[in-house]
Amino acid sequence: MMLVRHGFMIVGDPMGGKTCAYKVLAKALADLHAAKSMDEYAVEFKVINPKAITMGQLYGCFDPVSHEWTDGVLATTFREQASSTTDDRKWIIFDGPVDAVWIENMNTVLDDNKKLCLMSGEIIQMNAKMSLIFEPADLEQASPATVSRCGMIYMEPHQLGWKPLKDSYMKTLPERLTTEHKELINDMFNWLIQPCLNFIHLECKFLIQTSSIHLTYSMMRLYTCLLDEIINSGEEGKEPMSSQQITLWLQGLFLFALVWTIGGTINADSRKKFDCFYRNLLMGMNDQHPRPKSVKLTKNNLFPEKGTVYDFYFHKHASGQWNMWTDYITKEEM
Repeated sequence: MMLVRHGFMIVGDPMGGKTCAYKVLAKALADLHAAKSMDEYAVEFKVINPKAITMGQLYGCFDPVSHEWTDGVLATTFREQASSTTDDRKWIIFDGPVDAVWIENMNTVLDDNKKLCLMSGEIIQMNAKMSLIFEPADLEQASPATVSRCGMIYMEPHQLGWKPLKDSYMKTLPERLTTEHKELINDMFNWLIQPCLNFIHLECKFLIQTSSIHLTYSMMRLYTCLLDEIINSGEEGKEPMSSQQITLWLQGLFLFALVWTIGGTINADSRKKFDCFYRNLLMGMNDQHPRPKSVKLTKNNLFPEKGTVYDFYFHKHASGQWNMWTDYITKEEM
C-alpha cells in the first residue's frame, strides 16, 4: 500500500493492532536499513491527534489583534519533513477520528498535487519520502472525496482475538512467580475466559456494550493490581509466602477478577444467569470446557453457595477465603 499511495487509512476499532502494525513496520524497515538490505531506509514518524486541538492549533491561524500568522502543529511538522534532505522515510500519523471539519483541508495533499495549502497563502510541497497515515476507528464522518483519495487497510479486533494479548501479558508477570505458577495462570485464562465471553455475549444484556478484547484487557489489569502482596512477599522483613499459598491466592484472585471485569458490565438479571453458569463451569460440570489438571479448586476455594458470585470478595489472608462485601462494609463503618 505504501508503495502505491502516499496517503492511506488504517481503519478499525480500538485494540485491533493498528498502532502496533505501523510501529512494527517502522522497526522492521530500520532493521533492514541497519543491515543494508533491500535498499530500505529507516523511518521518522510524528503522531498527531487532530481532534485534541483546535483548527488554528492544527493548521495555523492569524492573531486577531496583530494579524500575525502562527504555524500550527501540522504545518510545522509538514514543513520540517518536506524540507528534510535525509533519505529516511517520513510519516505523519493522524491518530484520531476523521471528520469533514479538519480533513477536507487535506484533500490537496492527498490527491496528485501533494501540496498543503495554508490560510497564510503558503503552499508546502510534499516530498517523495513522506507518507500520511490516518488511524481512525471508522469512516462515518469522512466524505467520499477524502475516502477516494486514500488507500484503505481494515483491521478487525475480533480477527486478532484476545489470545495474542494474553501471550503478551504472560511475559509481564512478576519474576517472583515460578514456571508452575505461570502455567497455572495460563491454563486458567485458556479454561475460563472464552466460555465466559461467549456466554455473556449470547445470553446476557449489557449495561455498557464492551468488546471481548477490552473486557479481557480489563481483566488482566485488575488481576495485576491484586498481585501486590504476592510480588512484595519476603521483602523488607515481610514473611515470604509458600508456593502452595501463592497457588491458592492466584486461583482465588483470578476468579474474583473475572467476575468484576468480564461479568461486570451486564445487568442485574443477566448477573443471575452468569452466576449459575460460572459456578457450573468452576465445578467442572461443563463437558465442553473441562477443568485443567493444574487447577486445584477445593470446596473452600470456590464461592460459597449462599448468595451470588458478586456478593463475595477474596480476602488475602492465610490460604485465602471468600468473605461477603456486606460484612466488610459493616466492619469498616464500625
